[in-house]
Formats: sequence, C-alpha cells, structure tokens
Amino acid sequence: IRLTHGYSRDHRPDLKQWVMNLVCADSGGIPLLYAPGDGNQSDRAELVWLVRRYRESLNLGEMVVLDGASYSGDNLRALEGFGWILRVPASLKEAQQLLQGEPPAGAWLPLLPGYRGLEVESEYGGVRQRWLLVESQERARLAEEELNRRVARTEGEAQKVLGRLTARTFACEADARGALAEASARLPFHRLVYLGVKEERKRGRVGRPRKGEPPRAVHYRLLARVEVDDGKLERARQGLGRFLLATNVLDALRLPAAEVLRRYKDQARTVERGFRFLKDPLFFASSTFLKRAERVMSLGMVMAVALLVYALGEWELRRKLLEGQASLPDQKGKPTQRPTLRWVFQLFLWVRLVVLEGRPRVLNLTPHHETAARLLGVERY
Repeated sequence: IRLTHGYSRDHRPDLKQWVMNLVCADSGGIPLLYAPGDGNQSDRAELVWLVRRYRESLNLGEMVVLDGASYSGDNLRALEGFGWILRVPASLKEAQQLLQGEPPAGAWLPLLPGYRGLEVESEYGGVRQRWLLVESQERARLAEEELNRRVARTEGEAQKVLGRLTARTFACEADARGALAEASARLPFHRLVYLGVKEERKRGRVGRPRKGEPPRAVHYRLLARVEVDDGKLERARQGLGRFLLATNVLDALRLPAAEVLRRYKDQARTVERGFRFLKDPLFFASSTFLKRAERVMSLGMVMAVALLVYALGEWELRRKLLEGQASLPDQKGKPTQRPTLRWVFQLFLWVRLVVLEGRPRVLNLTPHHETAARLLGVERY
C-alpha cells in the first residue's frame, strides 16, 4: 500500500494516512476479510473490489450490505451475482425527489419500531431494484431540533445583512426594493420585509436652505425588518428523518422491507463498531509510529486478528447467555443478555489472584463472575 496524503477527517492534511477495509458477518460483527488500503483510496471503487475478493476467496454468503459511497451505476453492474443492500446517496436527483418532495401515493408500511417505509421501483444504472423510502421518528425529531438551532443561528446573520442594507443609500425606491429582494432570496430561513424608504436630501451649502432652493441630490434609505419565512422553513422540514435504501432482491417475500432495514442497521453496528476505539484519543491509534508500508500492513493484520478474537468471544458469550437463559449485570446493574466483551473485562477488573501459604486464592469473585467464566469455557479457576 502507499502511505500518502488524502482527505483527513481530523483536519490534519499534513499527515500521511492509510485505510483499513473490512468485511464483517452481520451476526456478531465477526471479520471475514481484511485488506489495507492506500491513504487516498476511493471507497466508491475499493469497496466493490473488496467484495469481489471476498466472493473469490470465501463466498460464504449471497447478501452484501454497503454504504452510499458504493452506489453508482458501474458498481451496481459490478455486483451482478450478489444480492445487495445499499444506501442511496441523497445527492442523486432521483433521490432528492423522494426525500424532499411529496412521497408517492401508497400506504406506508410499518418496519422496525419507530420506522415506517414506502417501496418504489427503480432502474438506476440499468439495474432493476427496489427502493425503500424509510422515515425514522427519532431521526426526524433530532433533525427538527437541529433545524431550530440553525434557524436561531441564521437570524443573527440575517440581521447583519439587513444592517448593511440600511446603511446604504439608493438613488430611487425601486433600487432599494430590488436590493432588498435580492438579499432576502439568499437567506436560508428568513426574509426581509419591506416597510418603506426614508428620503434624504443633500444641500449645496451648510445652514437653512433658502425658500424654493432645490436640493443638490436626493437619496433613499431602506426601512425593513427580519422575520422567519414560513415557506422556506416548510421546505426545509420536508424529508426530515428520511433516507433511501436500495436492493436488487425484487421478491418482497424473500426479502421483506423490514428485513432490508434491519440488515442495513446491522451493517452500521458491526463494521463501524469493531474499530471505534481508533477514535479514542487514549489509544493514540490515530498515530502509527511506523514508516515502512510493510510494517503498517502487519500492524493492521494484528489489529484485524485481535478484532476477530474479540468478536468471536463476544458472540459466543451472548449465544450461551441466551441459550442458558442467564444474564450479566450491565453498567446500571440491570440484567442483560447482550453485554460487550469490553464490559465483561471491566467486570473482572477488581478480581485478584493471590497466593497465601502456597495456596492460590481468588478474591472479590461474585456469582456473575463465575457465570461469565463458565460460559467462556473456564471450567476450573
């Protein structure tokens, strides 16, 4: 791979970087295929290449789930032979009509709790597919709150625009109204309301003007106010909490709409969750203190194998907790059958092994420690 400059999410364009590509199983986030990538790789092309390698080497399944970076006509044709679920980028013209306009006539389908969906047909890129317009109540609520914050922030900017306009003088009322309309159209959520103009006359000399003396010049100043534009705000509210998913599985009985959403959400939880520690500053993982590309690739392989062991341990523990109808306490002390392995490690933080008079003793051991150890395959401790 090439350690080179690329787009930096951490706003450090001066540092070289490299990329970790990963294919994971949808159950447990178990990594199946890992490949390091160049620091400036394009996800649009590399992710499909990774799926091809997966098919050639493992071929363990027929369904792949990718994010919106891989959605293009060329990639859809390259994925022929696979069943796939992809997110449709909101930048596509066809997607914008669904996301921001009125949804097509049809009944909304209940999907997962808090989600509803509407199916439409598409042949984007020359590939027949089902598009699922998903609306999330929680995402809509959060987007509405963010929209209200943006409206409050932009009101100050609108007041500055109005201040610059009222500080200007215009040759006539028509010029003033034209400048006001032009500035108002550029505001995202507000409008400038015309209240009139104030006439200013300039004389040729200082003092009281003589009777009938004409002014040397006449200028006009705007009188206006700022208010929220309900039309702009309503257009901004359209499509809040919506996103588009696509699949080439045309049989809704084989792959129902609810299953499309569930698999897509599992992809976000499994692949991203595995290496989320990379963003933790305590790990210093953002800085790889290696120069040679071969050593960087070796480090990535060690990290992928470590993730494999971690994911297998977590998956096995959760499976046995469910089969045995057992549970472990979560961070709030409530029973759970889906603990993370990291939390299980923390549960054992204060367990100590001491040797007294030549005999080993385990201190601070509780029943939930014994349950976790037994389910992880430790028969004697």
